[in-house]
Amino acid sequence: MGKVSTGVEFLNTFLHGGYDNNVVTTIYGPSGTGKTNMCLIAAVRVAESGKKVIFIDSEGGIAVERIRQLTNEYEHVLRNIIFFNPMTFVEQKEVFETLRGMINDTVGMVVVDSISMLYRLELSKSDEVYEVNSALGKQIATLVEITRRRNIPVLITNQVYSDFDNRDMVKMVGGDLLKYGSKCLIELRKFRTCHGLILRKHRSLPEGNEAKFAIVQTGLEEVI
Repeated sequence: MGKVSTGVEFLNTFLHGGYDNNVVTTIYGPSGTGKTNMCLIAAVRVAESGKKVIFIDSEGGIAVERIRQLTNEYEHVLRNIIFFNPMTFVEQKEVFETLRGMINDTVGMVVVDSISMLYRLELSKSDEVYEVNSALGKQIATLVEITRRRNIPVLITNQVYSDFDNRDMVKMVGGDLLKYGSKCLIELRKFRTCHGLILRKHRSLPEGNEAKFAIVQTGLEEVI
């Protein structure tokens, strides 16, 4: 069971070395909590090492300038990150249908940011709920197969909604599909002066561990 650096020292310590190679890690939380930043930082470090990163950006939230802030090897990194920008859930399905064929020994990480935005939009306008859920399930199954067969980390970001029974809690969009497909779940929160993360699921680390951090120009910094 290898590990891949998160790109952040305190987060590597928090996860006892980094993201596990052969599992899907889902990072979820409200908007503005740092999900994309966590994925970008890890992707940049993998790209710096010379490996390719497949980055599926369904939210259009990747700022090239942010990548420039995160690395001194800007052009080298951009050459090693392959971006896909689906605009609809149909386009997202099309990307996933070709994803297996894109994975080879040069690829060191797959990122999907986010898995659920276009899915939610599709649900809101479609009467075929079963078909939409089935398509999402197939996409998650594809990611699980890739991470296990290729032994590379897969990072997913996911949106949340309020738990009507407990307003202080949030639930992941996609529910059990994402919960069971992911061996590592990291919930992000936003406080008045910083951000927080909680380890909700891990195959070898205690659940419920917490840390606080700030988003800075060069990445993330732990808040003590």
